[in-house]
Amino acid sequence: MKRMRSISLTTTMSIATLFVASSAFAAQNVANTSQKGSLLIWPLVTVVPGGENGPQDTLIEISNDGIATIHVECEYVNERKGRVNFDFDLSAKKTASWDVRTLNGDQVKAPPFPTNQGNPAFLHGSTYRGELVCFATNRGRQFQVAWNQLTGTATVMNLNDSGAQQAFKYNAWAFSARGADGLAADDKTVPQGRPGNLQLTGENVAGAYDACPAYNIANFMPNGARLGNIRTIDNDLSVVSCNQDLRETYRIHRTKLEFTVWNSHEDSFTGTHVCVDSVNTIGLGVNTRVTQGSNFDYTTLQTPNARFQVRGISATPPCPAKTEAAGLLGVLASSTAIGGGSGEDAEVGNTLHGAGVQAGFVRWDPSGPPQP
Repeated sequence: MKRMRSISLTTTMSIATLFVASSAFAAQNVANTSQKGSLLIWPLVTVVPGGENGPQDTLIEISNDGIATIHVECEYVNERKGRVNFDFDLSAKKTASWDVRTLNGDQVKAPPFPTNQGNPAFLHGSTYRGELVCFATNRGRQFQVAWNQLTGTATVMNLNDSGAQQAFKYNAWAFSARGADGLAADDKTVPQGRPGNLQLTGENVAGAYDACPAYNIANFMPNGARLGNIRTIDNDLSVVSCNQDLRETYRIHRTKLEFTVWNSHEDSFTGTHVCVDSVNTIGLGVNTRVTQGSNFDYTTLQTPNARFQVRGISATPPCPAKTEAAGLLGVLASSTAIGGGSGEDAEVGNTLHGAGVQAGFVRWDPSGPPQP
């Protein structure tokens, strides 16, 4: 009887533990790509006019799942810090979309993607590629608000890559606004935190937003690897940090991307890194900006599938300028040959998986008096 009672108690405790764990899991406080939010970030927007992969374009879609109209503030930032902001209304249950390159839009008339060099001191990257950041505000753009009803996608198109037209689609990273009891109630009338400063902490306090993943992980096929009917030619990582300064008088926030790569035998490969700022697309392989880029190649990994972890750390040196720890939001794109062919047949891509918790921020210029 004592043994039976012990088993019953243990079972009861296990069920209680499972319930607590499930409740904790339900209270997600880190940005991801499957939820709705008040802040959306697309790490890869491109209008590259030509080059190795031909002309490129991006289709943006954003939806309001709420039962009332919400105002949305957006900003493009290219890899050399050129930027432009715009805003619009999204009525209840409405989806708006626009073609970044042609400017054709459904419900939104977006400005041209900025192709100027915003900061001459920053020399890396393309002025034709960058990110899009959008978040809910009040109608007068005086402060950001809680409106956990926004979702978004991007379709990245290669208009003439190796003689073919290709595209892949990914979900925007979504950050929910938070309150003292978890998710904040949708309210267009009160500021969500201090105007002009979105705090990405993940805390259940008034005015906060979801935290950023401390690092990203990805499954990938190494450059040059073949498995069955698919062979990977190369891999590119588009990654933005959660230290975002969208103000007119902005500061550049740099970090060091540190990679660890594992092959399918669980052998780990380290020493791979690259110094970046808040908006970047980098090739993963040899003859790129990445140190020890051969860790992404089949000749090094010797297995047809692998995985990597990337995190943003403070490391000045080896980076030439001051760096800081930063949460990351990534999209991985892979050029592939399908069915045994030797040339590129498709560009495939998806967002990375987030893990861990890292605080961050988005700073912007509201309408009205300057904010401290």
